[in-house]
Amino acid sequence: NFSNFVITGNEPHLKLRNKFVQYLYSSPTRTCYKMATKIAAIATSMISDLALIGADKTSPDEEIELIDDTQLHLSKMDGTLLRLCLQKLDAIDKEWSDAIHKLEFGVIDFLIAIPATLFGVIGCPFLAVWYYHKYESLLYPMNCLVVVIVNHTAKYIFNRKRPKFVSCGKKMIPLKRMHHDPAMPSGDTAQSAVAAVTLLYHGYNICWSLIVPASAFARVYFGSHYIGDTIVGAVFAWCMSYAIHICFG
Repeated sequence: NFSNFVITGNEPHLKLRNKFVQYLYSSPTRTCYKMATKIAAIATSMISDLALIGADKTSPDEEIELIDDTQLHLSKMDGTLLRLCLQKLDAIDKEWSDAIHKLEFGVIDFLIAIPATLFGVIGCPFLAVWYYHKYESLLYPMNCLVVVIVNHTAKYIFNRKRPKFVSCGKKMIPLKRMHHDPAMPSGDTAQSAVAAVTLLYHGYNICWSLIVPASAFARVYFGSHYIGDTIVGAVFAWCMSYAIHICFG
């Protein structure tokens, strides 16, 4: 009862004490206090029960096994979550890429074929020879070689299949039939990134970096890759090429 704790008097400290006691014994405060007390009692009881169970039934070796099993379960959960995320990204990538695969531009295909082949096995050697004669340096050819080796190794690590030919629209140039190795990362898009970084390194206009999305679009358009293949190839080669130029340029 609140009245049992009230001390009569007109002194300021007594009035302050009485107001504080009144606040403590108000209905909302008392309700919160009771709830907190019950929760603390339940938590203490649960902790005690767990401690007793552990002391009675679990040996040190079993505790270690329990920890290992828990870590393994969490690891499997992380792996499952990662797999689900990758599957979702793969589905989105294929859906968006399929829209580009089905495009048909007729004779414009001959123009799109330029960025699609310029940085592959057809055009890359000519670019390396041109670079050597212009700058008397093996920096760009060495860069191309390193990216080819790492990129081609990554292809068989990811082992992602290329798009199906039947899912592509009618093209004037059947570039899709020229490739039989895995798709990711895109080697041609990677080499376009190497060329772009090299040109920027030598002071060319930043607009030359547009050769990367041009090559990426062309590779997807002709059905040789998905969008994700070109993004991975471009980012990987850009970073590697930049590091090579910083270290050896």
